[in-house]
Amino acid sequence: MKRNKISNIQIKALIITSIVGVGVLSLPSDVALILDNDGWIAIVLSGLITIPFIVMIDRIFKMYPNKNFFQIGREVLSPILFDLFLIIISVYVILLLAYTTRTFAEVIKAYLLETTPTEIIIITMLFAVSYIARGKLEDIARMALIIYPIIIGFIIFLLVINLPNMDYTHIYPIFDIKFKAMPKATIAALFSYIGYEFIILALPYVEDNKQTLSYSLRGMFFIIGIYLIIFFITLSQYGIDQLKREIWPSIAVIKEVDLPGYFLENLDGIIMAAWVMVVFGTLGPFLYSSGLILSNLLKTKTHSFFIPYLLPIIYIIGLLPENMVQADEILGNMVNYFAIVSIMAIPAIIFIVGYIKKRRQKV
Repeated sequence: MKRNKISNIQIKALIITSIVGVGVLSLPSDVALILDNDGWIAIVLSGLITIPFIVMIDRIFKMYPNKNFFQIGREVLSPILFDLFLIIISVYVILLLAYTTRTFAEVIKAYLLETTPTEIIIITMLFAVSYIARGKLEDIARMALIIYPIIIGFIIFLLVINLPNMDYTHIYPIFDIKFKAMPKATIAALFSYIGYEFIILALPYVEDNKQTLSYSLRGMFFIIGIYLIIFFITLSQYGIDQLKREIWPSIAVIKEVDLPGYFLENLDGIIMAAWVMVVFGTLGPFLYSSGLILSNLLKTKTHSFFIPYLLPIIYIIGLLPENMVQADEILGNMVNYFAIVSIMAIPAIIFIVGYIKKRRQKV
């Protein structure tokens, strides 16, 4: 394999590991609060909304072969406008990293390390992630390929241990749809799909780009499937009323499991250890991309120079909210607003303008 080249399988793994992180923890209760038993519809809709943007990102690189995102952006748009877009994306990524690390620390503190200060958990995770983020894209892709089976194993394990205790009557009624609440629920679920946009940095380095779109879409449909499984497991275990009261039902459902013979204790600790790897796989690509964007903005030779300077910024922003409620209301909402611009509007603008320019050149 050529240096800093990645395969289509790694693209699929990157999409999955970049998306599955902290969003999956609260997703079932987030959509259940708005749509009750039909929260699964919002999960499907929000996943399908990302598909056109994945197709547009793929088409951008098909229209401008052998060029990366930064080269295409400056060719399609004016350099000043594109730099402004990069600043917006950079702010979005930093806010996302801060929110994700804060949520990660709160979950670890609640379920695993009750007496460990939040600050220590955040610092430890950021230093660990900075190691992989300073590497090449190929290193990030290899890491994703290692974490990918862990996610599959987690879902299979969750299914197997919960099947005997599931009460399928909790799933009903189905299709009692609140149409007015559907947009709100879809937007709430959309946060859990943040991460697919990392392919905009990775696609130029794929060895065979003919099958890239197919593998990217497979990754996204795999994520939709994972989210649906988790939603129905938590709903069938808790029922709609209790599900609404749970903050992180995806983790809480593990604590309800009693394995035959009690041959394993602290099952939630084992699951949390696996989840740490999953979050590591989410944070790594984003910290890498933030350094890469700053490197391109400031015209430096390497992105790794910026990683150590980003850590204290992410740390401070992550600790600004006094508690998790404030973190959701302030950081969570800010991430959602910036995400709409960064992962939807900006790629769409580049695609539309680039498409128009290509059409004019053919005339």
